[in-house]
Amino acid sequence: MKLKYGGINVAASDIKYNENKQLAKLIAVGFLGGFGAGALGLGGSTIYNPAMLAMGIPPKVSSATGLHLVTFSKIASTVVYVMND
Repeated sequence: MKLKYGGINVAASDIKYNENKQLAKLIAVGFLGGFGAGALGLGGSTIYNPAMLAMGIPPKVSSATGLHLVTFSKIASTVVYVMND
């Protein structure tokens, strides 16, 4: 069920960015997860999904967000590979 939140329809499980602590956690997970995934050669979802689940984000949202982030990572890797070939 969607709720009105600041004039925008949101679900009760959606992340609300009005809390600075929550936003800081998301930014930290993004930077550290990206660094860890790049340094170790892991898929980003290996790092992002457990971190988001630990922050209380529902599994469906966590999975979809992880896949969205990995898509951009793979596109960037492909562009770098094509440029260096």
